[in-house]
Amino acid sequence: MITDRDTNFVYFSNLIKERPALYEFWLYLEKALERAGIGYGFIENTSDIWCRDYMPVQVTKDKFVQFKYYPSYCDNDEYRHTITDTSQVQLKSLLAGSKLQHPLVLDGGNVVRSGNAVILTERIFSENKKLAKEDVIAQLQHALQVEELYLIPEQPDDMTGHSDGMVRFLDDHTLLVADYEKHSKSWKARYERTLRRTGLQLVKFPNVLSEERDDDGEYTAIGCYINFAWIGKVILFPQFDIPEDAEALQTARSIFSDYEVIPIPARELAIDGGVLNCVTWNVQV
Repeated sequence: MITDRDTNFVYFSNLIKERPALYEFWLYLEKALERAGIGYGFIENTSDIWCRDYMPVQVTKDKFVQFKYYPSYCDNDEYRHTITDTSQVQLKSLLAGSKLQHPLVLDGGNVVRSGNAVILTERIFSENKKLAKEDVIAQLQHALQVEELYLIPEQPDDMTGHSDGMVRFLDDHTLLVADYEKHSKSWKARYERTLRRTGLQLVKFPNVLSEERDDDGEYTAIGCYINFAWIGKVILFPQFDIPEDAEALQTARSIFSDYEVIPIPARELAIDGGVLNCVTWNVQV
């Protein structure tokens, strides 16, 4: 499977340039991409900026799997208009003739990948509740061509149920795990038991359990450092204008000592509900 370290190009929803609240964020990010020599492009006909979720998963250089994008948390009058119609997305130069449509409902933000494994939260079952769990797992393994599929419990208070705000593969045998020291003991115990069963080496990663909410009363993504963007040898690392930023950046640079780790001010993005992995779709071209 194509991993983040295999990628060399990154796409964004065209809307990223149009939101006034994200104007300074985009200018900074664009300059950082250019300085790092990362090629980038834009996706047309999208309904929100979180392109990770509605774009297909790249399995090989020439094969993409497009899952059905219809998240339950957007199936209401307030958010239904934000559901991107993937049949209308324009990116023909990359995807022409190489995109496999799959009937399972799955957001890309709930697919954390290594070369031979993926990690998802148990949200995949509630989004496909008409199917037996064993059938869902078998379909995913076949579509993504992976040997291992690990399932973890959803993070409390995260309406998306995505795994990319919880864990990231460092390599095929090592998993970065967000530090949930301040979560409830019962959930944390179940979460840690599930992680130990994977047999992977677990490395604790900085995380701040923020109590900040947006104007609609939803929790923000401030403090979710593990939702960094990883393109080839470059890590775009979020900074939230909070006291923990400097130590988190230092930890990331220690873990990714062979990579260029670039701090990106991402507070406004996090207030909107996601961070850098959410807003990017990085691929191998």
